[in-house]
Parts: sequence; structure tokens; C-alpha cells
Amino acid sequence: MALSRRQFMRNVSVAGGALSIGFTLSGCSESGHPIYDSNAFQPNAFIRIDEDGQVTVQIHKAEMGQGVVTGIITLIAEELEVHPGAVNYEMAPVHSAYADPEMALQVTGGSASMRIYYDILRQAGASTRATLIGSAAQTTGIPESQLYAKNGRVYARSGSYSASFGELVAVARSIAVPTDINLKPPAQFQLIGRYDQRLDSAAKVDGSALFGIDAGPEDCLVAVLLRCPHFGGTLTSFEAEAALKHPGVVDVFQLENAVAVVAQGYWPALKASEKLAVVFTPADNALASSEQISQAMTEAFENAEFVTIREEEGQQAHTDTSLVEAEYRVPFLAHATMEPQNATAHVTEEQCEIWVGSQSPDIAQDVAARILDRPRESVTVHNQFLGGGFGRRLNADNVAEAVAIAARVKRPVKVIWTREDDMRHDFYRPITAARLSAQVAKNGGISNWKHQIVGPSINQQTYPVIGKTILPSWAPTGALRLVGDWVGKDDSAAVEGAKELPYDFDGISVEYHNLHVPVPLGFWRSVGHSHAAFIVESFIDELAVAAGVDGVEFRRTHLPLESRQRRALDEVTKLAKWGQAAAGRYQGVAVHESFGTVVAEVAEIVMVDGKPKIESFFCVVDCGQVINPDIVADQMEGGIIFALTGALYGEISLKDGAVQQSNFHDYPMLRHNETPAISVHVLDSTAPPSGAGEPGTPPAAPALANAIYAATGQRLRHLPLRLS
Repeated sequence: MALSRRQFMRNVSVAGGALSIGFTLSGCSESGHPIYDSNAFQPNAFIRIDEDGQVTVQIHKAEMGQGVVTGIITLIAEELEVHPGAVNYEMAPVHSAYADPEMALQVTGGSASMRIYYDILRQAGASTRATLIGSAAQTTGIPESQLYAKNGRVYARSGSYSASFGELVAVARSIAVPTDINLKPPAQFQLIGRYDQRLDSAAKVDGSALFGIDAGPEDCLVAVLLRCPHFGGTLTSFEAEAALKHPGVVDVFQLENAVAVVAQGYWPALKASEKLAVVFTPADNALASSEQISQAMTEAFENAEFVTIREEEGQQAHTDTSLVEAEYRVPFLAHATMEPQNATAHVTEEQCEIWVGSQSPDIAQDVAARILDRPRESVTVHNQFLGGGFGRRLNADNVAEAVAIAARVKRPVKVIWTREDDMRHDFYRPITAARLSAQVAKNGGISNWKHQIVGPSINQQTYPVIGKTILPSWAPTGALRLVGDWVGKDDSAAVEGAKELPYDFDGISVEYHNLHVPVPLGFWRSVGHSHAAFIVESFIDELAVAAGVDGVEFRRTHLPLESRQRRALDEVTKLAKWGQAAAGRYQGVAVHESFGTVVAEVAEIVMVDGKPKIESFFCVVDCGQVINPDIVADQMEGGIIFALTGALYGEISLKDGAVQQSNFHDYPMLRHNETPAISVHVLDSTAPPSGAGEPGTPPAAPALANAIYAATGQRLRHLPLRLS
């Protein structure tokens, strides 16, 4: 049985100690509170109300453009009865109160923020409102049933009384905070599903927003590193004399398999690093090039043992069928965030402060504490806005560098990566290959679906790091590597989106083989779904062609009648006017569920000089109860553009264990003039919220590939999509 990231982290957290959910904390005691202010009313870990009535919310999730600041405040404000625009916010510190109750870490990922915290944050707001109303009742003698809150004040229904939240702070601090208040039914929502003003936009427009690269002491030094370009390679020697003579240089020294140049500013550090004479030695590894890894994948299909992920035997003996077979491949991909990696650290004898934009500030704290051999409590992480995350900023390699350098030079140090550093020292989306086959009957029936997957395991590499952070700092961690090896055998991240095949076929088999590669791996936007959707939905189109059935009609036939996939598919075909494209325009479709959300997409293209040009993209999303509609639409658009970039251009290749790409000239992004008009329709739903940050990505590549097939008759089974 595959062990998911969520299951693993929850199991380890049980061994390390119980989680503390933020809204259960008492606001009346300093004990255990993340940020205690004796002059304020702090009913839980998320909300503080000052005596002047100002409401401040702690943002415990990383804001990397996905709108989590607005979403968190919307949920609290709905129940607290305040306007979101009147609420201040701060990035929360590292604290167990902010640990995700499913993931057991203070982490932002898996498109889970609104889904997991939908009720928790509303309850935090509701219990705060109830306490303030109780304070007014205690002060005035008016029954609570005759009081209500609105726009930061408590009123008597008779009109005889009104008080601001600030006026009630002193009394509120002295009474118990209820923890189980009835929440509003959806019919009473004033903000949820309606509020669309981005609360972080103004600061990002006027330049006052602080990203990791902006933050930290003004007098900090800047470090640039020359890292070994070969995965597993070593730093053999370096000559620093010329670099040390460069104006502004403070120090040059070896840091593991890198050379650090520390200077009074980024430019002096960068220019001095160019004067280093460094010799790196590649590792002796049999899988050091893209060609070698590709060959190993081919051999694995023939000789390796596979783990069965899903096995459903067919119920009928089919006759008069034809066999359809195909092999698909996707490459390593980099995250290529707009803001390159960076981190600032200040290490003193007793304390360590870190300024960084991180998706996992508790991992950053743990890594720093281990480097310094100090308690975690001595490390303070000041989390900032993230200039893109997509999973890359779950890792703390940048923090490790900054802390180690700051400890040596005994001054605040900001480590800044170049774009080339960022491209060549990423944690990459795994390379993956898949072989699929199925029997197609003359009546369109499908039997004996078989899907074999070969690719490396992300979780095998990441679980040991995650486990260290979840466990107490004193706990032995030597066995975590074995845990990683164990979960890597049937890695849930490698097979997600493939094992949950939603179609009603007669017999389904999904198998996985973990091919170990000497490449750092990481979670890339939508993780395994990013390649599973391309592979599965492209092959579904192949089966439709073999059955002689339109791609939409084929999917409708084999999807359960009341399924969310079928509903989304029906809606997107209406939106795109499927089958009615103008002459010279060609359409492709795909539908996929990820992170609890179903997304159906249609790509519409024209061919220009033998190349596809994407004219329009249509998207229908079912993500349950929507918090901020425009943000959901924005995330669908961003996910589609992110996916189209990967589909058309994304490829990280290796030679001698080193990444060959270096910047946007050889790892290009989708440009503005290439970006299609995107239409997004969000389906109404009363179901609990599900993910929005990642689910727009998976269906885009197969929708485009299927459109290209419609236009050219060429079935493109490898990413990036290249016509012969």
C-alpha cells in the first residue's frame, strides 16, 4: 500500500508529540502563545485585537502569489464580522500552533491551505466574535442573544448600545474563549464566495512588500557561491588570490563542495567569484547523463521488478478487440521561480535570525539549528513574501548556506543565487517514462488497461528531511533514510493521478518501478499529477481514435454519469463550443482531478509555419466552496501558463552529472505574445473547498498535445512537444 506524504507526516508527528491547533490556544495566558501581548486580546494563535480596535491576523501559510493572505483573512473576517480591508496581517513565526493538522509541519503545499483551514479559521473568527459579544454582555447586562457584531463593533439589537472591539479588549482578556461556535451557513455569507480584493496587491505595486531578497539587516554582507556543478561531485581545489584582491571582498573560503565569496555587496561578490580558479571533479556514476538515464528506463521496462499500485481484473472475456500500445516520456524540470534562491542569516553566540521566503519555515529553523548544534528555539525565522515557490521553496539549502557563512564571518550575511545557480542547483521534477496498453473493442469498450511507470522517487529523498523536522531535535534520525527507501518503493508522488484513473474500464492495472538517479528531486507544481495527466489523457485520446469516437464523447461514455469529471467535461465543451471551431482551428481536451479538484480544459490552436500557435484556452474548475472567486480564476490561468511553458519548452538535460541549461535563453518561459486568451468558469458547489493553486496545471499539456494531433495527425508522446 502506498504511503502518502500526508499519512507519513501524520504518523511521524504522533511519535514526536501531539499537534497544537491554533484556535484552541487560550488568549488569556502567555503560556504556549506564539506572540504574547499583555495589552491585547489574543483569543487564539491567529488573531490579535489591540486596545485601539485594530485586528491583526497571523499568516501562517507562505504567500507566493496564490492569494493565501486574502483567503485566510476572508475566512476569519466572515465570522468575526469585520471588513477584510480593515485587517492588518503579519507573517507568523514558527510555532506548533501553526503546524498543519494533516501534514504536521508549518508548510504551504499540496493546494491544501483553504481546504484544511476552512473550518479552523472560521472557528477562530467565530469564537473571537462570541467572546467580544460575551464581554459586552458582561459589561452591560444585556443578554448575548440581544447583541450582535458588525464592522468591528458590538451592537444591541434595540439600538441602545454600541462599542468598538477595542473598547471590549480589557474585559475580553479576562473571560474564557469558547471553542465550538456554530458557524454561518453558506446562505448567510457576505464575504466567502464574493470578496475579490487582493489584500497584498497594494504593497506589491508600491514596492513596500518585502520578499526574501529584500529583507534583513541593512548592513549585511553578501555572499555568492561557486557550487560543484556535478551532482555527487567534489571540489578538488581552488585558487582565491585574485578574488581576495577584488575591492569589497571580505573573505573567500570553502563551504563543503562550494567556494563562498563574501563581500560588501552583491556586485563585488559576483565579480570576485568570476576570478576564482576552481577545479571540480565529477562523480563516478553510471547515470550521469540524460542518455544514460533514458537507456536505464528502457531496460527497466524489460527487466525490472514493478510494484503493483492498483489491480482490478476484468470481468468479461472480450473478443474482436485490437491492442493499443504507447510509450510516453517527460523530462526533468526546474522550478525557475521569478525570485532566485536567497536567504539572510545573523548568528550570535546565543541566537540565530533568518530572513527568507520559505514554504516550510520550520524546516528552515531545524536545518539552521542542526548546523549550529543549538536548540530550535534559539533560531528565529522571519518569513517573507515569496517571488514564486511552486514547491522549490520547501527546501532549505539556501538557509543552510547563509547560516554556515554567517557563523564563520560573525556578521549578518545575505546569500544570493544567480539565475544560473538557480537553474543548475534546483530540486527537479522527476524524469518519468510510462508504457500503456489497452484492448479496444469494436463497440468502443475498453479492457485490460495497463499502465507501467518508471521514474525516481521524490519522497525517498525528502522524507528523511521532513522526518527530522517533525521529530524532536533530540530524537535519533539515523533510521529515516531507511524510511525513505521504504516509501520510495511505491512512492505516492510518482503514481498519483495514474492510480486514481476515473474511467470505467474492464480491468485496470497500474505498476511502478523506482529508478534511482543521482539528481536532487523536489515537488514541482502539481507533483505527480503534472506528468500523469499528460500521459493518461493523451492515451485516452489514442483510445478514442482507435475506437473511432470523438474525444469528448469517448470520455463521457466511460466516465460515471454523476461524476464531477463528467460535469466539468460537459461544461468546458459548452464554454469552448467543442466541435464548432472555425476552419483552420483545432481543439484538444483533457480532464483531471488533483488535490480534490476537478479541472477540464480545452486548447484551441492554429498552425503557423508548421508550428502550433495557441489561440484560446478554456477551463472549467470544480473546487468546492470558493473563497475568493477571482483568485481561483487567477490560479487556473497561472497554472495553465506554467504548464504550457513546460509543455512547449521545459527540459533539463544532464551531461557528466551536470545540468546543461543555465538561464532563460536555453530554458525559456512562455512569452506574453505566445500566451492564449484564457477563459475560466468556476462551477458552483456547496462541497467543502478543495485545492486551487495546482489543479489548473495537469490538464493543460494533454489538451494541447491532443489539439496538435487533431491539427497534424502526429501523436506527440514526449515532452516538450516537438513536431517532427
